Amino acid sequence: MKIFIQANKEQYPAAKVAKYSFSRFNLNDVNILHVDDFDCLKKNFKNKYLRNSKLVEYKDDLQSFTLLRFFAPKIMNYSGKCIVIDPDVFAVRDPNKLINEYVGDASVMCTFYNGTPRSEVMMLNCDKIRWDYEDIINKIFQRKIDYKDLMNLSFDKNLIIKEISKIYNSHDKILSDTILLHTTNRITQPWKNFLKVNFERHNFSFKTILINRLKFYLGLTYRKDIISKSYYTHPDKEVIKFIKEMFKEAINKKILTSLEVEESLKKKYISRFVIE
Repeated sequence: MKIFIQANKEQYPAAKVAKYSFSRFNLNDVNILHVDDFDCLKKNFKNKYLRNSKLVEYKDDLQSFTLLRFFAPKIMNYSGKCIVIDPDVFAVRDPNKLINEYVGDASVMCTFYNGTPRSEVMMLNCDKIRWDYEDIINKIFQRKIDYKDLMNLSFDKNLIIKEISKIYNSHDKILSDTILLHTTNRITQPWKNFLKVNFERHNFSFKTILINRLKFYLGLTYRKDIISKSYYTHPDKEVIKFIKEMFKEAINKKILTSLEVEESLKKKYISRFVIE
């Protein structure tokens, strides 16, 4: 089973650690797709696209990799099955179980949150998918597809989407049955702890941000994740412990070389917190 991990320069160290986390379970055919290798994305930096019906700029920042989620079927020559994950998804327990979850008529298998498909962890049956990646990217920047519709898979009406258990996409929690941990709350990703925030908060309106800033200045209860200028410590100690262990093991096994660690610290792709 091939696994594809999306990445960019900001999240490449995390992607390598994610790859290592899968290799512990004899899943070694893991491929990292890097934004810098895709001209169709790089040429669109600073161009605008629709996100929740609003025009926003495509930036070379923490989240630029998300558009790579839809490239795998082309690499697979539209044949066979593969797993597609973001660089902040880590194997806690044996993910081979996911392979056995496949339902015969499904083109995509993924978790649902709030009744909506989530594309950050997907099992794809490439025999049943005909995504033209370059065409998708062109339509995004021609504003013919809204980013929201791409991410929740509603852009392709031909898909047969089957829901899988949240143990394969556990949002910021390690439970007794968690298989794949997704550190989806960007601002508490342990390898970024204490660094300056370098992503856009598209999910919050200007009014919401303003209200929370006002609450902060008045000493009232406010949403830290909405206005904090720095990444801060993950609230779950088990998540911190696991991520630190994965980084340390990856470094000890030279998955992340000492030079890569040094460069990542210098360029603030990771913080010292995760390797202490």
